[in-house]
Amino acid sequence: MTLTDVLDQKIAKIRFNYSQDNDGALQQFQSQIRLSNGAVFLMPGTPDTQRNLVEYYEQNKMATFKDAKRCGLASRLLFKNKKIVDIHFTYLDNAPYNGNSCIFELENGKFVTENNASPKAASGVNLRVMNKTQFEAAKVEELEYRSLRKDIL
Repeated sequence: MTLTDVLDQKIAKIRFNYSQDNDGALQQFQSQIRLSNGAVFLMPGTPDTQRNLVEYYEQNKMATFKDAKRCGLASRLLFKNKKIVDIHFTYLDNAPYNGNSCIFELENGKFVTENNASPKAASGVNLRVMNKTQFEAAKVEELEYRSLRKDIL
């Protein structure tokens, strides 16, 4: 399953892993997305349309989907059974910026992303579900935001 295969699929569940205990000075957060077709993958960080997302998941997951933690009910209601209508990526100086995860745009107008790493003393590594206004306000001025559907394909 590639990135383009994710478009127009419905999210069945999102689970996550959190690690404050790694080899470096960073805490890590990793979202695992299960689609309604059963495929499980990690939230992509780059617009690589050739990467097999399921294989990448198998090689890079912190824990199995079954062992990952469930999101809270309020978050689950915002993304469960919602179609992914677009996927946004950040660019810096016309090149994909690998410091951010993608941002899923859902059919209900919500945007889902993750903050996947930060120094251990900082807060904010988590799953983020935003509305359009929050998404626009969260944009970083130095970065360009490109749509997979409109700008990349």
